[in-house]
Amino acid sequence: MQKDNLVNRTSKQTGGLIAAMAVAGCLAAAHPAAAAPVTTLPESVAQAFPLVSAASVTGPQRFGDGVTYTATNLAGVPTSSRFGSTRSFTFATAGAGTNWGGAEPYAAFGLTDGVMNFAFDAPVAGVLTELVWSNAIGKTLTMSAYGASGQLLERLSFNADDPNYAAGFYGFERAANDISRFEIQGYYFGARNLSTFTTDAVAAVPEPATWAMMILGFGLAGTALRRRRSHGFAAA
Repeated sequence: MQKDNLVNRTSKQTGGLIAAMAVAGCLAAAHPAAAAPVTTLPESVAQAFPLVSAASVTGPQRFGDGVTYTATNLAGVPTSSRFGSTRSFTFATAGAGTNWGGAEPYAAFGLTDGVMNFAFDAPVAGVLTELVWSNAIGKTLTMSAYGASGQLLERLSFNADDPNYAAGFYGFERAANDISRFEIQGYYFGARNLSTFTTDAVAAVPEPATWAMMILGFGLAGTALRRRRSHGFAAA
């Protein structure tokens, strides 16, 4: 009887430790560390913006190989933006500013905060786009990648007037095809030359923090089991 009670107590405590380990691992995976963006994406496929004659577009606007564009305000309400435009558009960056226009279609928000969403029919492992923005003091530019369930996978956020960041190509690259949506949020900014990359990998690689929590959890479970066995033998 005493041995059975010992086994039951040990099983419950081990189960509790494993459950705690799983919860901690999920929390670690759901809150990824700040990502270092990629500025090149070899072997990527261009997802060219279409030429759109309308002065403003809310979306959804499909283009490329299964990409859907939508524009919202910070509250998630659909709003208008330039999309597929080739008209001259100047962003008040350092110096004389940067002017977009000509043959390359772009998407842009003017003197307002906005969010560009690019949803992919089939998840991708990498996404890259050319970005430009106004260096308005106090404004932030944020770039994020999300999974199929809406979970945050990667995020880069910086002040628009941060001298460490200059207009150019930015994006993310993952170990597996798990990016279902790419989002850019900011004030007075533009994007063009979107490209995506897919890999042959079939499963996402756990985050380092998740592996650490799993190893720690199994270690604690093993230690508890050994201690309980020692106490049980001593009592017998």
